[in-house]
Amino acid sequence: MRKLKYLAAFAFLLIMESCGLDTFYYLDPPVTDGHTSYYTTEDGIYRYFSFYTNEESSSGDNDQYFSSASELVFLGTEVYYKIYRSYSTMVSAENAIDSLNTSSSNYTAAAENLIESRGYKPLKFSAGSFIPLVEAGSSPENRHVYIRLNDYGTEVDYSKGICISNHPMDKYSTADALTYNGQPVLPRRNINSGYGFNFGQDDNNPPPKSGDDDVNYSGYSSESGVWYVDMYAVSVGRDVSYSTSYSKVLFLGSTKISENDYKD
Repeated sequence: MRKLKYLAAFAFLLIMESCGLDTFYYLDPPVTDGHTSYYTTEDGIYRYFSFYTNEESSSGDNDQYFSSASELVFLGTEVYYKIYRSYSTMVSAENAIDSLNTSSSNYTAAAENLIESRGYKPLKFSAGSFIPLVEAGSSPENRHVYIRLNDYGTEVDYSKGICISNHPMDKYSTADALTYNGQPVLPRRNINSGYGFNFGQDDNNPPPKSGDDDVNYSGYSSESGVWYVDMYAVSVGRDVSYSTSYSKVLFLGSTKISENDYKD
């Protein structure tokens, strides 16, 4: 399988070079852990996002980009999100992205459409800067990533947060929490590192509004005070000319967030 990928990438590279276009690099996408969040999920316990990064040779070819001889450097794995007020608009976008992801001969078509055309944004954080979210280490190592955007109930197990570990997780783990200066890092909206996803709870969690860069406000509101967050993961690399390369995208799912969840 690896040889076939190399041959396909090499053939594509020859075509690109003969046309005077940018060099093409193949990156394997992140891997599902079997869990996908859906906006229709009623039980808040399961409204989280999770996946595996794809770095080791046993799960793909990205390990070659850790070599000092490689012209492409594997930077890591990034997570992108978009907030919708209409679930039908969101599902339409998901279908279009999936079509590019599965049928296009251009491996980066889905990622470019998601980022450049549809304006999906990488998460920001309560402290620190992680670009990409899961940065590549000195050697290939697959890691499990767990993200919960907003609190469910009062138990620590289901509080908002980001965890990165070498073992699977289906709830928040203080031992595996992403930290900055010793403090757990919380997910924040890209438009303001002080804005969280507990929409309507307080001034630090304002409801999305028309004009916000991370919001698609088109279509009829599916339900007053209810928002839908769509999320994807993608492998990212950079070549010697500092051009960015993307893998196909991994659909992590979507979640429904109601402002009423945080009203007395």
